[in-house]
Amino acid sequence: MSKEKKKILIIEDDKILSNAISIALIDAGFEVIAAFNGEEGLEKVKQENPNLILLDLIMPKKSGEDVLKQIRKENEVPILISTAKEDPETVARCLENGATGYFVKSACTLDDIIRKIKESFEQ
Repeated sequence: MSKEKKKILIIEDDKILSNAISIALIDAGFEVIAAFNGEEGLEKVKQENPNLILLDLIMPKKSGEDVLKQIRKENEVPILISTAKEDPETVARCLENGATGYFVKSACTLDDIIRKIKESFEQ
């Protein structure tokens, strides 16, 4: 990774989880921006031009799948889906709509999430 800090946008309505991920990412050397619903997330994508987006699927105002589709119309930024949904149809749909990765929150530690984000920059 280059010396320049990579900017991560977390779009997650669970503020406690968002804060925990933010702290772990900052400790790992990333710059972090947070949004707590889909509409706010879309605004921050335009304002902040992040290097990667961590996107929850189940959120107020606009679902993560709708946010993913909207971002993909205008931006090729890597998007990792972070969700509680494990069904194969959701996984396939998100990947077809341009997600670069997908993980189930309950199956990942903060270290796992950091590793997945770092791996996204190495691809």
